[in-house]
Amino acid sequence: MAMKRYLHQITVNEAVEVIKSIPPHTTIRRVPVIESVGHKLAQSIYAEYSVPEVPVSAMDGFAVKSSQTVKAGDQTPLTLKNFAQVNTGNVIPKEFDAVIRVEDVWFEGSSEAITIRKSVNPGTNVRAAGEDIRAGQLILPAGTIIRPFDVGAIASYGITHVSVRSVSVGILPTGTELIMPGERPAPGQVVESNTTMAEAYLRQFGVGVIRYPPVVDNPVLIRGALEKILAENDIAIVSAGSSAGTKDFTAKVIAELGELLFHGVAVKPAKPAMFGLVGKKPVFGLPGYPLSAQTVLRLFVGELLESWGWKRPRHAYINVRLGDSISSEGGIDEFSLHAAARIGSDYAAIPQSRGASVQMTGVRSNIVIQIPNGIEGFEAGEIVPALLAVPIEELDRTVLIAGVYDASIEALTELAVKKDIRIRTGNFNGLSGLMLLMKNACHLVCITDSSDLAVLGDLPIVQHKITKNAVLVCRKEMENDPLTKTVLELADSAEFRKKLSRS
Repeated sequence: MAMKRYLHQITVNEAVEVIKSIPPHTTIRRVPVIESVGHKLAQSIYAEYSVPEVPVSAMDGFAVKSSQTVKAGDQTPLTLKNFAQVNTGNVIPKEFDAVIRVEDVWFEGSSEAITIRKSVNPGTNVRAAGEDIRAGQLILPAGTIIRPFDVGAIASYGITHVSVRSVSVGILPTGTELIMPGERPAPGQVVESNTTMAEAYLRQFGVGVIRYPPVVDNPVLIRGALEKILAENDIAIVSAGSSAGTKDFTAKVIAELGELLFHGVAVKPAKPAMFGLVGKKPVFGLPGYPLSAQTVLRLFVGELLESWGWKRPRHAYINVRLGDSISSEGGIDEFSLHAAARIGSDYAAIPQSRGASVQMTGVRSNIVIQIPNGIEGFEAGEIVPALLAVPIEELDRTVLIAGVYDASIEALTELAVKKDIRIRTGNFNGLSGLMLLMKNACHLVCITDSSDLAVLGDLPIVQHKITKNAVLVCRKEMENDPLTKTVLELADSAEFRKKLSRS
């Protein structure tokens, strides 16, 4: 069978423009107030009645006529027999117009009279009718995203159900090789995890997400499943089957049901990304490799939802100093995952594996660096913008350890978390890790061959043996850095040795 090829790759910007041109396809539904959080109001809501409907006491005390308290003072205590004891929220009898706090009242041997030592004005400690809201007054306008703390107020004003404009995304995993999470994959099998990740990402927008059962690589079955998803949702995502292999049927099915607007984007990872319309409803083809799938979600699905008015998690950028050069094959937008931390006065970054199938790259990284189309790459030491994948405060509590992988680093990582320190590693050999140390691009380097140290020349260093074979190395000037010092102290601790003995 002949292999398919991407006949025309469009740029990321062109793909985004196509996606943003699609008008919103949303559903209006009536939901209980408690289920409305995160949804956008389709219709403005108004108070069913005033709150409070009549004057009520703002605190525990005694309702009085303010005009009868005028002469009360510290030197001229006044005894009143015309009053009503009230608790917070009690209705104020019509004959009274103020409330004296219970702590400002004295009893003179009888509960039928109270003594006061200061006067009150009309309305003192009284919540007037409609003080909070009046009947018919606007509570929230259409288009508002309902927050958790809005729910109590809405319910208080007589509203039990609201009309919300919602978006539902249906996700279809495809692939004969798929097995469900919890099963151990045999050779050639893959645990279906991309749609779990996609659901978690999309729920941050406040949209509804439904994951459907996996379908094997069969165009008839995929078509039937996609038709069902489109009948029940506003957006469809087909996971895997978007490449150019002999068993990749997503593009064919979309084209048969509707219109395939693009297949193939000049981006890495995620080159096989596709997008189409079926009955005016958007359909995305999500590549099977995890990092490619993440790129499509962030660049394209997120862009569509935001253009429809659903706000994505905040995108924040920082400038980082590259510990190593990164290159691009040219003619594409490339996204490279790195681990970054504050070292000295700026943030340094070390690269992770660039394989689109390596999920741990996403786990170990905390920033994303874009190499724009038309740029061949960046040099080591260059300052470049990076998209934060974690709060910036976490970078300030991160320690970068480059060099050789050693199981002892895992034990150290677990202990560091208890000190509010996040250890992030890079997959390097000892020599490349020491080169990063020379550039002050990491806190520590793990080595197993002391002869590698020759590459450092006369650079003052400190060595810290952590296992029989592994040694942590840091620059002498970093020995007293608070985070580095804490990690090295943990490596000397009895708890660390205990963890190692168990492994």
